[in-house]
Amino acid sequence: MEINSKKNVVIKLEIPEEDYKILSKIAKSKGYSLPNDYLRELIISSVEKGNVEQSQLNKELIETISKRIERVMQDLLNPFTQKIDDLSSRIADLVESIEETKIEKSQQPLQKEEPKSKKKTAIEILKEQGVIFSDDVQWLRYPDAYFKKLESSGAIVIYLDNERVALDKDFWDRFRSKLATIAIKDPKEVEDLLASDFGENGSKLFNKLVKKGLVFYDEDMKSWNLSINQ
Repeated sequence: MEINSKKNVVIKLEIPEEDYKILSKIAKSKGYSLPNDYLRELIISSVEKGNVEQSQLNKELIETISKRIERVMQDLLNPFTQKIDDLSSRIADLVESIEETKIEKSQQPLQKEEPKSKKKTAIEILKEQGVIFSDDVQWLRYPDAYFKKLESSGAIVIYLDNERVALDKDFWDRFRSKLATIAIKDPKEVEDLLASDFGENGSKLFNKLVKKGLVFYDEDMKSWNLSINQ
């Protein structure tokens, strides 16, 4: 309660906005333009009549608000009730469909499973790729054993310090023959030529061999020579 300079007493009543709208409608139906005028008249009228009981003073307001709340709650619940009914119906349909599928499968003759494709061996993979670099299989737990196995299976393995390169014999013969026909001195151009015939593996192999000094350009012969006796 607050008292201003004009000695007027200000009474504050906080109610929900929806309740305020309802109160405004009641006040207008009673001929009041503002709901606070209606409340003030109710209070004064009750005091003059000696009726000081709050429940009697607000009886009409409470009944109206209660009915309004009941309607609002019902409106809120109706959509959810409908959705729950729809969901229950869908679940029932799904269960029925699953059961029908189980019955159909049980009535079908058992089909023989197709044999799984055989896993390729290391030497088969090498024949397809032509070359395998150690950095291609760095995920292996025992890379040394992997390259030893390739070597024992007929592959050519070149040891470049801490690096190994496994070569398919046919790939290696074709690579050497092609390199011997190239008279261009620029290594980058040679890489491009080899890449056109052997793909990325061809240019990568040439680059590694040049860096290790195993391939060099002979100025007199105007050709590339290999210092590997494989």
